[in-house]
Amino acid sequence: MFKGIGKRLLLASVGLAAFGGLVFGVYIILIYQPGQSSLVTILHVVFMVLIVSLAAAGTAFIAGRTVAAPLEELTALAGRISPGETGLKAVPSGEDETGELGHAFNKMVERFNSSHIRLSSERDRMGLILSRMGDGILVLDGKGAITSINPAAERIFNLEPGKACGLSFIEAVRDYELERPVRRCLKSKQPQQEYLDLKDKGLYLGLVVTPLVSEPGCLVVLQDLSRLKKLETVRRDFVANLSHELRTPVASVKLLAETLNEGAIDDRQVSADFLSRIAGEAGKMAEIVEGMTTLSRIESGDVRLNKKPVEIPKLIHQAFERLKSQMEVKRLEYETDMQQADLTAMADAIQLEQVVYNILHNAVKFTPEDGRVKVSAFKEGPNLTVCIEDTGPGIAPDELERIFERFYKADKSRAGTGTGLGLAIARHIVEFHGGRIWAHSIPGRGSRICFSLPL
Repeated sequence: MFKGIGKRLLLASVGLAAFGGLVFGVYIILIYQPGQSSLVTILHVVFMVLIVSLAAAGTAFIAGRTVAAPLEELTALAGRISPGETGLKAVPSGEDETGELGHAFNKMVERFNSSHIRLSSERDRMGLILSRMGDGILVLDGKGAITSINPAAERIFNLEPGKACGLSFIEAVRDYELERPVRRCLKSKQPQQEYLDLKDKGLYLGLVVTPLVSEPGCLVVLQDLSRLKKLETVRRDFVANLSHELRTPVASVKLLAETLNEGAIDDRQVSADFLSRIAGEAGKMAEIVEGMTTLSRIESGDVRLNKKPVEIPKLIHQAFERLKSQMEVKRLEYETDMQQADLTAMADAIQLEQVVYNILHNAVKFTPEDGRVKVSAFKEGPNLTVCIEDTGPGIAPDELERIFERFYKADKSRAGTGTGLGLAIARHIVEFHGGRIWAHSIPGRGSRICFSLPL
């Protein structure tokens, strides 16, 4: 029925009662005398009570210490509990309640450390996932202040790493279009989803805002869809441009064939002219198909480069000879700047001549009469660079990156000239050689297209 501390207290009470009875018995037998005065009797009683009280105090102190000492030790140990502390362990003082409490304390510390290790592992894993995610993640409190942000979100908004926490969402993103769905979510506690085209920042974002369950605030997920938007635009323009390029020759061939079929074939002079025009339109379509085939082969890796030392000045001269008659018709001034010695690169001569020809052909085609075309080649660090300049109408800044897309034409008024594949083919060949190609232009003052190859 009784054990541990209860048994100790019961034994102490019984012992104290027995001691009191013993003192009283000794007093009756040895000290008490019949007929003694009341004052003496009172003094004796007071003395016995004092003795019994001292005994009770001593007993209570000893019993209290046997209970309090283990509790004080456990209290001190509990105050030292902290994450990662593995040396804490209570030493049970016996098999009573304090001993059981010590065992329970040790199990609690083990579970605490195990939970801490598990939570730390999960936190580190989650931190690694968030830091590697391409989507931006922000956690906001109930007032809209940022409590957590991952590197992707910092990159999207050009925030200094580690400085965004504590800022309000609007202070960090500086865009009210982004803040509106966040504000609605914090107010209504309902998820929000929007797609925002932030043209001033050059961003197209998918925004998902979800309210937190356990506390006021929300989780903001940002998907940078700018590249997908650009690819969709490129795809759409590609289809539109391809359709446009094929529509004219197909319509011409169809019209000419129908005219011949309706009787014009009997007129030898007219039929010969129509057949010649049909052949010309078929040639344009064949040129488009050939260009697309070339691009497809390069992109799929079917083209094998036969790299050999190629003298760049000689290769440029060969491309110039193919365009010499067109330049003479337009009375274009042709200038070269290739003063450095040994302008040689490891490349496929046939493919590289196609690059130079395509760029030079564009320069000749779009430079007005009495204009100037300049070709320069020079070494620049570990690369050899070739630049072709013209004095044509130039290209708008927002279209410079797109001129190397297939079928893209910066000047829509020239949509009927060429296939729009020349610079796309040039870009793929240069990149296939491990180089890069780029363009500079000032509208109204000409263009400068350069490519570089590793030496």
